[in-house]
Amino acid sequence: MKMDKKIMFSFLGVLVIGSVAYADFSLSQWQYKKEILDVKKGLNKVSLDNEVFANSNEGLADMRIVDDSNREIPYKLIATRNEEGRKEYSPRLINNSVADGKYSMVIMDLGERGIITNSLKIGTSSDNFQRNVTVHGSEDQENWNVLNSEGYIYDYTDKKAGIKSQDTRVSFPDTTFRFLKVEISNVENNPVMINSVSVSQYIRKGAKEFSISPKIESSPDDRNKATVLIADLGQGGIPTGRISIATVDENFNRGVVVYSSNDRGVENWKRVGYGNLFRYKTPGFSGENLAMDIDETTDRYIKMVIYNKDNAPLGIREVKMLATYRELVFQADSNEKYFLFYGNRKADTPEYDLEKYFQYLDLTGSWEVSLGAQQDNRGFIEEKREEKPLTERNPYFFTVVLVATGLLLLLVVYKFLKK
Repeated sequence: MKMDKKIMFSFLGVLVIGSVAYADFSLSQWQYKKEILDVKKGLNKVSLDNEVFANSNEGLADMRIVDDSNREIPYKLIATRNEEGRKEYSPRLINNSVADGKYSMVIMDLGERGIITNSLKIGTSSDNFQRNVTVHGSEDQENWNVLNSEGYIYDYTDKKAGIKSQDTRVSFPDTTFRFLKVEISNVENNPVMINSVSVSQYIRKGAKEFSISPKIESSPDDRNKATVLIADLGQGGIPTGRISIATVDENFNRGVVVYSSNDRGVENWKRVGYGNLFRYKTPGFSGENLAMDIDETTDRYIKMVIYNKDNAPLGIREVKMLATYRELVFQADSNEKYFLFYGNRKADTPEYDLEKYFQYLDLTGSWEVSLGAQQDNRGFIEEKREEKPLTERNPYFFTVVLVATGLLLLLVVYKFLKK
């Protein structure tokens, strides 16, 4: 089997090399270039930077890799997003009950020993709560081991505004206990109802992200009892998908709506996310959520509207925008130099054979390479703008001609009548 796998990758490598000399490249249409540094023979992977984001098309359709023989090299654009894997189980629920003034609890029977689990998710019809959660494990329902005593779950629901933010997943170390028990703290005799519980083995590989600390403008919105934060990333094109804040305040819960725009025009803000930010440090509950995901946007400006209601505004110390790296993967010959060209507003996304068999390539041994400084492409020829017709450049041309013609006719008639 190992031999078959080696043969397969060798065959795919031949395919990649055979498709390298894809097409001659027209230098005149691309405005910028960067040399790809320290390229080695084989698969190479290079991360794009802010200069590329700022000066390329939306969606990065104008990326082209070219060698020093002016040949276009096929590549695959990848985003290093979160990779998740989950094996889910639906255990039998036992003793789903409420201990007055203490907690809601339920015991889960997975049916057999040896099943690896490390996460559970509670289904509930309750809303607007924050609760601490303790998870136990056992083989016999008599001797219980604490797996996590500091879990917490929350729900924020504003039916009027149509906003709902909820997280009822609790993680714990890998375990093979047959029985699990969850206890949800009961605050002010207002228990969280447990309608269902799913148990899983959850594996997650985090996205490769970079953070930006943008310039922030803060202003009050007294009419809506809110604080408006506008973050300026300094340029457009950066694929932003997550926001986090830093504050020293405690015991708060604020609804947040997030918008983005490229020009800050009043009518050009579009909603890209909503949720709630909170931090509690009380005897009944301790936990926080100071970050939120948004729909990925490449706009320059991000606006956060934080609804304070009748509370004092939060003291925001810092706001960070998190963006996911974009990487280009390509096959190279170490004897060549390679350049990344971009800045062609009319370019379409290229279509390479590489796209079809990329999933079969082994990237574990790929080389991490980098980009050099941005350079103007000396071969770039700026496309001349088509000159508009005289009537479009001078919208009142026909009106002036008609008026002048009318006056001339009146003058002719006047002279004729005078005779």
